[in-house]
This record gives sequence, C-alpha cells and structure tokens, in this order.
Amino acid sequence: MLRSLLPPKFTVKFVVIFISCCVVNGIASADNVDDFLLAKMREHDIPGLQLAVIQHNKVVKSASYGIANIQDGVKVDKDTVFNIASMTKAFTCVAVMQLVEQGKVDLHASISTYIEGLPTSWKKITVNQILTHSSGLPDVMNEGFYLIDSAGEEPSWQAVKQREVLFEPGEAFHYNQTNYLLAGQIIQRVSGNSYSTLIEGFQLKKVGMIRTQAAGFAHFENVNQHQAIDYRYNQQGSLTNVLTYFPAMIRAGAGMSSTANELAAWSIALKKGLFFENKTSLQTLWQEAALNSDLWTKENPNMHPYALGWYRVNRPLNKKMVTAGGGQSALVIYPEDALSIVILTNLAGTKPENLMDEIAQFYLEDFGLSKKMKLLKHQLELQGYENPLEVAKALSIKQNMHFESGELHHFAELLVKHDRSKQAHAIFSLNNQLFSNVILNEETLNEYVGVYELADFSIHVSRKSHALFITATGEATVPIFAVTDSQFVLKQVNASITFEKDDRGKVKGLTLNLNNQDLPGKKVN
Repeated sequence: MLRSLLPPKFTVKFVVIFISCCVVNGIASADNVDDFLLAKMREHDIPGLQLAVIQHNKVVKSASYGIANIQDGVKVDKDTVFNIASMTKAFTCVAVMQLVEQGKVDLHASISTYIEGLPTSWKKITVNQILTHSSGLPDVMNEGFYLIDSAGEEPSWQAVKQREVLFEPGEAFHYNQTNYLLAGQIIQRVSGNSYSTLIEGFQLKKVGMIRTQAAGFAHFENVNQHQAIDYRYNQQGSLTNVLTYFPAMIRAGAGMSSTANELAAWSIALKKGLFFENKTSLQTLWQEAALNSDLWTKENPNMHPYALGWYRVNRPLNKKMVTAGGGQSALVIYPEDALSIVILTNLAGTKPENLMDEIAQFYLEDFGLSKKMKLLKHQLELQGYENPLEVAKALSIKQNMHFESGELHHFAELLVKHDRSKQAHAIFSLNNQLFSNVILNEETLNEYVGVYELADFSIHVSRKSHALFITATGEATVPIFAVTDSQFVLKQVNASITFEKDDRGKVKGLTLNLNNQDLPGKKVN
C-alpha cells in the first residue's frame, strides 16, 4: 500500500516502526491510549495522526504520531496542521449564532430575507433549515466533489438555481454544500465583512489559534507551513495523494486546516460560552433539526439527527456531539461527561469519530455502564471482587436484575483499559459462569487458542481467565460460551462454533455456523 509512493527502503513495515518509535508529545514513554491508537494506525495503515483529550476544560493528553509527509519523511508534531474539511461548518454556525445574538440574523426567517435573486421555490426555506441540511436544496457539487458546471463558480451557481428542490423544506435530511454556500453569503451580507474576517476576528484570534489562522480557508490552494499531506487508498490498495480543492464559494462549508491542540482550545472556549453573550446560544447551536414528519427518520434509523454544524448522538448513556470532516478528522464532545476528544489524520476514509467511544473509555471508568451494572460494580468493589458469581446471583434475587453477556463483557473491557486486570478476569469468568452450560478446565481452553483460516477470513481464538473469545478479520473481539466441551455459542448474533479434533485428539479446525450456514476453518497456529 504505502510502497506505491515510497522509495524501496520506505516500506509499510518501516512506516509502522517509525510510528511505534515516535516520541509522543515530547515524552518517550507511552500509555494505553498510545498503544490503542498505534494499533489502529497499523490496522488501517494511517500515516499520521494528532490527538487531544480535554477533560473538565483542561487538555489532559496531547500527542502526535507518524508521518505528515511520506514523500519527505516529515513526522507529525504539535504544529502540524491537518485538513479539517467539513468541520469548518461548526465554525460557520458559531458565526451565525453570534449574528443572531446581535439581532442581524433570525434563524426562522426565510433565506430570501438576506439574499436576493433566489428561485421562488427557495424562498420558503429558513436559515435554520440550511444550517441543519433540511432545506431540500440541490447540491452545487457533484458526487466527485466537483462543481456541477465545469465552467466555474458563477455558472455552477446559476445552474443549481435551475434545478428542482429534492423535497419540501423540513421534510428530510440531505447533506450538501449548497446549504453552507448560502450560509456564507448571509454571513458576509449582514456583517459587512468577509467570511474569513469574521471567523478570524471573533473565533480564531479570540482563542489564539495561530496555526489555524495562518493556514487560512483555502486548504491546499495556499502554501501552508506545517501542512500534512492528505492521502487515500485507491481500489487497487495503493496509497495516492489527495489534492482536495475547495472552491471559494463553498468555503463556509469546507476549507480550513487546524491542529488538535488549537481545536481543543476552541472546544473549551465553546463549552465555556466565550463565543456567545447568551447561555442559550450553545443550546440552540446543538438543537437537532425538527423535521415535519418522522417518515425520514424511520427510513434512516442509523442516521443521527443534525443540529447547527454538528451531529447529535442521542442515547441513554454518554450522549455526544460530533463534527467531522473529510472522513479523516473529528471533534467529539460528551457534554454530560465533561470530556472532549480531537483526532486529526491525513488518511481519507479513516473516520476517526468511530474511535472516540473507545478512547473515552480510558478516561471514564463507568462509560456505557447501565444502572444495574454500576450497582454490580459497587457491590464488587465493596467485596474486593471476591465471589462475583454469588454477588451477581444475590442482586438477581433481591433487585430482580437480569445481566446480559454483552454488558458484562463491556464492563470487563473497561477494567482492562484502566489496568485492573485482576478485576477484569473476575468479570470475564463471571460472564462465562453465567452463560456457559459447562465450565471447561484451563487445559481444554488452551487447546482451542489459535488462528483458524476460513475461505474468506480468519478467526483468532484467545483466552482471558476462564473464558474464550473470538476475533474475526476486521471485527471486534467477542466472547463465546460453552454448550458442550467442543461447541460454543455467541450471544450477540445467531452463530455457533464447533471445534474439531483429529484421531490423536489434537484440535485441527473449527466450523462456524452463521445464519444456519456452516463455514469450516483449519487451525494454522
């Protein structure tokens, strides 16, 4: 993969070694978070990455990993600026809310209040609807992220106004660049300043975002100091340069570059209310779009609602706000947990927002634990994690609690992340005792440990305490539970594993039954 761009001595192996040996935040020692991220970088061949973790409005971890510029062997450091692409929208929405506070913009007013010459069908669209992508407007960019008219910006602007709207305003969600093109126009017309002047004066300078300000708003069109080069893997698996061009007309939606530390400072200022006069402005910023019906939501159950420049992840525990860009950079704020995380990379398609919950678990000991799991944890803490099965059974009787395998596994993994291996083993064993029909001895369990090759993927079987786990290629590690001395089941999916032995009693393979289909695998290690 990386070989396609590197001289012969610069192989993938070299890059991984370079990443592993790099100095983290000026300190040669590493912690569990470093180990986790380095493993993810190896898994996904990510050249370079920056991290900032903010807890209780203080940066508690800042780290740089890997290579910013593969061609010249330039490593990532704290001053490296990364393309943040659509994270620019979060800055735009802060600017709009500042204008709302000044009485210059009304979120519920028609966009035609501020922009002349719009098509009739656009005039019932509100400012709020363009910021939440619920306007129904057609996109000024095509699927390849080029302007819809190759002749340039003005022809594309005229062309998009001739196209039909996709749906009535407020009916659905459709992410596109026309919305923030209009937001940029509104900002400039009502403020009397350029978009960049407003963002710099009331956000970047206020926070001291020197690198961000120097990088400007045009991404690779400008020659920026300390700029990380963007890369992408093509269909052949080779690494290629990505020279993304953001037309000037859409730069309220994409085009900024920044560092993890400066975005951390910006997020702290946002949460402290330093950008706003009114406390309610942040609440409005993070208020999800109110669609006219629930039809779109039902048809798209996996899509998170969109607020003003942020996705809102509503869930019973650890709610979060997400702003992400280019599939390679993200800032996630956990408002109820006083925690925020910034990850910037130079590999398109990385989607670091998907790593945030796992990183959060290193900082929040009870992350994702339900009330009943917290009660179980409390009782176990009082008893030093002695006799966990008796504790669990007592709670089941007295509190009418029913524990689930997935919850117990998550609890155990949290303990591992916080270097509490003894306690983690107690929970792994408890999970096994509650959900296995038989309890196997260590010798039998060890016989099953190894790597098994199936037709299209492999399965790694591992052991923790008195429990077995499987990790299929590209999938998360999950526990399996013994039904007999050779057959195991998974609780999360409809699947089972049967281990097979040869005439000498040695394990030779397994059969995975997935959705009533048998998939044989040979033990290779």
